[in-house]
Amino acid sequence: MSEPVFMLRIFSAMMLVLASVPATAQLSLPPSEDVRAPSRLAPLDTESRWYERFDYAGQALALTLGDGADGAWRQYFGGQWLADADRTRIAVLLGDEEMAFRRVLAKADAYEQMVLGWVPPEGGKAYAAIADRPEADAVICWRALDSGAAWPTTLAEAEDRVRHACVRLSYSIRFDPPQWRAFIDAPAVPAD
Repeated sequence: MSEPVFMLRIFSAMMLVLASVPATAQLSLPPSEDVRAPSRLAPLDTESRWYERFDYAGQALALTLGDGADGAWRQYFGGQWLADADRTRIAVLLGDEEMAFRRVLAKADAYEQMVLGWVPPEGGKAYAAIADRPEADAVICWRALDSGAAWPTTLAEAEDRVRHACVRLSYSIRFDPPQWRAFIDAPAVPAD
């Protein structure tokens, strides 16, 4: 069989398959990054089984970040497993006077903390974990007392390092004692 005849048969077979699909069928393509709804945040319910754990971890982290001790924060961001590039990026971010971390956490007892959970797309209470899994994630943010600044309502807002001093915490109760780790992703560029 020649190649043109072979290609014609494949094309005919494809047309038969496509013809069998109802005209009302629609392709379901994943949404592009631009049209997806942002990850919404809201204060985590203080009755959540995770609230006290995240609140305590956030307080410990705030004291270490505010202390300004060079590298004391590393233990909370992965310790020896933190990549050199991430270590450098976080050190620069924490030391930059233009960033919210330095402005907010530099003065002990002059800030307040909020534990933010994820709001389900269909609405409802913010959550930190799915069902009864032994791990959870939350976003911890700090702001100066009496600043009047609004807490971020989306993950994109929380990642605006100029306006907000926020970290994402992952907590696990799989181990004894429980373990947690902080994450600061690459700083977002604020929109003009």
